[in-house]
Amino acid sequence: MRTKLSIIVPTYREAENIPELARRIDSAVKEKYNYEIIVIDDNSRDGIENRIDELKETIPVKLKIRFDEKGLSSAVISGFDMVTGEIIVVMDADLSHPPESIISIVEKITEEGYGFVIGSRFIKGGSSDHFDIYRRTKALVSKIIARPFTKVKDPMSGFFAFPVKLLDEKVRLNPLGFKICLELLVKLSPSRVTEVPIQFQERLYGESKLTFKQQVLYLMHIWRLFRFKYRTLGEFAVFSMIGTTGMIIDLLAIHITYSILSEMLSRGFIQTPEIMLNLLSTDPSGLMFRTALVAGFILAVTSNFLLNRYFNFMRTPLNIIRQYVRFFTVSIAGFAIKWFISVHLFETNPFFHRYYLLAAFLGIMGGLVVNFTGSKLLVFKASRKD
Repeated sequence: MRTKLSIIVPTYREAENIPELARRIDSAVKEKYNYEIIVIDDNSRDGIENRIDELKETIPVKLKIRFDEKGLSSAVISGFDMVTGEIIVVMDADLSHPPESIISIVEKITEEGYGFVIGSRFIKGGSSDHFDIYRRTKALVSKIIARPFTKVKDPMSGFFAFPVKLLDEKVRLNPLGFKICLELLVKLSPSRVTEVPIQFQERLYGESKLTFKQQVLYLMHIWRLFRFKYRTLGEFAVFSMIGTTGMIIDLLAIHITYSILSEMLSRGFIQTPEIMLNLLSTDPSGLMFRTALVAGFILAVTSNFLLNRYFNFMRTPLNIIRQYVRFFTVSIAGFAIKWFISVHLFETNPFFHRYYLLAAFLGIMGGLVVNFTGSKLLVFKASRKD
């Protein structure tokens, strides 16, 4: 029984290219494989329905028009639900991907047992001769950025194939922009990946969809994949960035509190109880510094909790008040480290009397790892964002 290919073609205003593409696909694969062409169109309103109706008389092609969603990657994912073949092939509609290369790509799966095959522009035998220096530079930079995730030469390719069985319902696919290939490589983790050289061509009709917006989406997509593949490192990076805002709030609160208390003490508006000075074995400035540390801690921990809850860790079923109490409790451990470092520096080195904010900053850095570990394991452990 012959293997059946499900060839997914995402389109947006590509109606002029579809007839030629379908005829070349039919000519290339019909002698060796059964096949179906699945066209996923983002409501182009360019007459593609009529073109597909004409093709249906001689070629196995079906059309799905999406009205509520747009984007090449999401269109490919939408096409997965319509697949009836054993091998999925994904390619562009603009004829930049030569249909004649489908056979050599698919044979790597059917005859050599590979789990994912890419039509590559950047291996020996492949080419993209019509690329100018600007497009070549963009391709190179994109490839370098993707290097932490895969060693393939052309992870940005839109021409690839893999067995249907590779799809996993438990894995959530949510790519941004055009780069669905990289998403699948990272999240589905195929066991054997290879590349087949292709001669990448200029599009036949229409205009390129690769805009500046798509480049921005690519960077956002890379960040998503980084957090997926290196989850704890990604969470720590976000935790640290949020911690930076908390540190600013903390240091600002310390400065304001210390300055106000110093002014009030100098004007005689407040008196430092003798018993507290004896208990803490410190002078009034030391007591004011300690008070400022507490004020900064309370404001910073509240800010960090709200930002981490929304941006870094998935909201858990816990009541926000109970979760805040946990976060506050965990943060006390980090605060203890911050307190020890900051107070020790302030009271043992006259340099830090003048630069007390530096002492506070060094203490904050000392407590960062403790706060992150406690937050991850004890506060937000129920569920997390991809």
